[in-house]
Amino acid sequence: MPDSFAYTLSMVLDDKALSIQLHGGCDIEASLVSLQALADTLAKNPIEGLLMDYSKYELTFEMDEFSKLADAYCTEFPEKFPVAFVYRENQVGRAIYMTRRLEETSRPSRAFESADMAMSWLEAQLVPRVMPPAGGAGQSSAGLGSAS
Repeated sequence: MPDSFAYTLSMVLDDKALSIQLHGGCDIEASLVSLQALADTLAKNPIEGLLMDYSKYELTFEMDEFSKLADAYCTEFPEKFPVAFVYRENQVGRAIYMTRRLEETSRPSRAFESADMAMSWLEAQLVPRVMPPAGGAGQSSAGLGSAS
């Protein structure tokens, strides 16, 4: 495993989402500490989504260690918080595992082979979903449930 770990941070999608590209690799303990720091940052800032790019990162963790990383994503990140992952072909198993775990805990997640595809999905998750006011579209609220 590489003994160097670096990352590039940038705000994307009109400063609504954080993009992190990881480089190199590190052990599971350092990864968990970094993930906790990220969760603290998300809790203190108006960030609505995350793009995690692992395509230049050496994922050498055994699955039991990787499971601890998934546990942290699932418990430390806010519910309904979308996370897009970018991965290399040899990381596909871990990408599928992570996205399934997040989805099971009400955290939208997908994995992609390119940052462009991940960004497009993440952007779609951030689009406001506004419901029309009652009676504003279709039948009036007064008529709901009546057989007239």
